[in-house]
Amino acid sequence: MGSVCHGHTQVTGKDHQVKRKAILIGLGRIGWSLEQDRLRYHPCTHAGSVLAHSGCELVAVCDTDPDQVQRFLRWWPGKPRVFLDSKDLFNAIRKADSDELKKNRFADLAIVATPQDVHTSQCIELLRLGIEDVLIEKPPGETRADMNRLEKAMSSSHSRLWINFERRYHPGYRKVKQFLDSARFGQVRSVRGRVYSGASPLHPGSGPLLHDAVHWLDLMLWFFGDPMKMAGKLIRDKHGLERSSSLQFLYPGFVANLVTGARSRYFEFEMEIDFDQARIQCGNSGFKLWKAKRSKRYSGFQELQDQSFSVPEGNPWKEMYKTIVAAQRQPEKYHRQATIQGLDTVRLVHKAYKSL
Repeated sequence: MGSVCHGHTQVTGKDHQVKRKAILIGLGRIGWSLEQDRLRYHPCTHAGSVLAHSGCELVAVCDTDPDQVQRFLRWWPGKPRVFLDSKDLFNAIRKADSDELKKNRFADLAIVATPQDVHTSQCIELLRLGIEDVLIEKPPGETRADMNRLEKAMSSSHSRLWINFERRYHPGYRKVKQFLDSARFGQVRSVRGRVYSGASPLHPGSGPLLHDAVHWLDLMLWFFGDPMKMAGKLIRDKHGLERSSSLQFLYPGFVANLVTGARSRYFEFEMEIDFDQARIQCGNSGFKLWKAKRSKRYSGFQELQDQSFSVPEGNPWKEMYKTIVAAQRQPEKYHRQATIQGLDTVRLVHKAYKSL
């Protein structure tokens, strides 16, 4: 078991900047291991993002698999403290923070990247411990009750709760949001979405709607706000496991439609937004724009024609961590409403699972 690195100051020009001390719970795919995928942009995990940010120092990691911990330590350049049980980590935090002057806090940034069946409770415990910023993986829980518990813990704490919906920090999706806010292409007339996944549902309260489509739902809430009503159909197999769904979300003036499916041999994540004067397609396959122009085939008609859609360079993981780290000195960078909308994604999924 390593020891905490205490050299957490760096000089930036004439300023002395104290690095934020981070702990990472969970060294799985999104916690760390996907960083070894050569086809992805980097960083693409929490560990990679902490390593890439000069204002962060990883002081502790926690994972129940000792072999995975050792693989991580061979990759990580420093020597963080190691915990194989989150309870031991929480006790270490309590002990370090028991000093009334709190001059040597154990950490001020906690990242929870463990499976969803445990990370809600772990996140709540970190909020109760008063860690300044707590970042939880999506989905932040499985049920409406989980979200109510998280919201209550957040309201009772001085901590800032963040949810890893990193698409909000992607330059392409941010550009789409700017178009929506400016009404540059007129009013929204319809929204269509597809999320297909090869993931196998774990139990009747889980599936691609919860694991993958929550990202789509978060974009929907960010782009358009809360829907007035949700309807649709969810199809299950003989074991009660989710196979597909078709959901409709009613907004003033338009309907947003989302279709999801499990056990496909490909992954697809797409959203298409039709405006009065244009159509935007955004998703994992990229960003496309069509504008209404005079038809070359029919007199008196307009048709959609391809237009260029340039996306500024930028890594959403870097942008997310830049925002979280900066929130310590600039609290206005934290938007509580974004966190509430993140919790609402699970509330929508729970409602679909229980009522459709």
